[in-house]
Amino acid sequence: MVITMRYAVEERTGRLFGDLWHRYDDEQFEQSVELFGARWRANGEDEDFFRGKDCLDAGCGGGRFTLAMAQMGAASVTGVDVSGEGVAEAERRRQAMGMSQVHFRQASLLDLPFPDASFDFVCCSGVLHHTVSIERSLSEIHRVLSPGGSVYLLVYGAGGLYWPLNLVMRSFAQHLGADEVDRCIGAAGLPANKRRTILDDLFVPILETYSWDRVEALLRHAGFEKWRRWKAGQFDHESSADALVAELRLRTALWNAGAASAGLDAADVERHLALICEHVVGAAMSLLGQHKRGRISADALRAAVIGDGHHRLVATRG
Repeated sequence: MVITMRYAVEERTGRLFGDLWHRYDDEQFEQSVELFGARWRANGEDEDFFRGKDCLDAGCGGGRFTLAMAQMGAASVTGVDVSGEGVAEAERRRQAMGMSQVHFRQASLLDLPFPDASFDFVCCSGVLHHTVSIERSLSEIHRVLSPGGSVYLLVYGAGGLYWPLNLVMRSFAQHLGADEVDRCIGAAGLPANKRRTILDDLFVPILETYSWDRVEALLRHAGFEKWRRWKAGQFDHESSADALVAELRLRTALWNAGAASAGLDAADVERHLALICEHVVGAAMSLLGQHKRGRISADALRAAVIGDGHHRLVATRG
């Protein structure tokens, strides 16, 4: 039963993401490739780190970070993903960029098809929290790393307003269906990268969030001996309370735009979703006002509005 559930989850996850990556136009894709290097440099990592290294992108999606590591000098980069469609799109991008040192294949993080100690570096960005076993996935990453090798991880953090609100919206999104939510996204005029984020957040089968203490416990359990947490390079909605509020306003606009052109039953649900978002935004604005008046600290504001944000870190195998 566990194996059946795993394959069912991976099939649904692969189907969802497989329909998202090909919608990026060339400019949006190039910007997403550049994002990896921008965050790497912002956190003081060595720009020459990748030169001559054999790397794995575990959960590569459309190949953006796979290709980024190749651009930064890696000797070879292999990207794996559960989505056959995602792998095909990544291969199309690879051919367009002419990168012969990059290879893609369909595979699961729970059973990486590589011998022990195959890679000097692994990138696993925004993937572990969608798997049926984060423990098994981390163990596999540790296994394929060479001694002294390292992994970059992005895992969703707990707390704040974004994920609790998303949890409420997930319940109603399942009722409305992906096609209707996609129509709302189009009605709101949101770009492809926002479409990917919204459909991911609302429809991916498994979405977990983790406290930092839990992340450290998972790393120790997998066998990692040391790690460093990134603090810079937060270019998205976790960069500030104002940025998080702006992201929540987009959700409000999405549901309002959808309701304005939906059938009667869907419109009623979407109007209520917009109201829920508006109330959460109002509460966040109250906290922002309190901070500006000196009544709560910047740390207290961030904890209430953003929570942990995304955990980004580099862990090293002993």
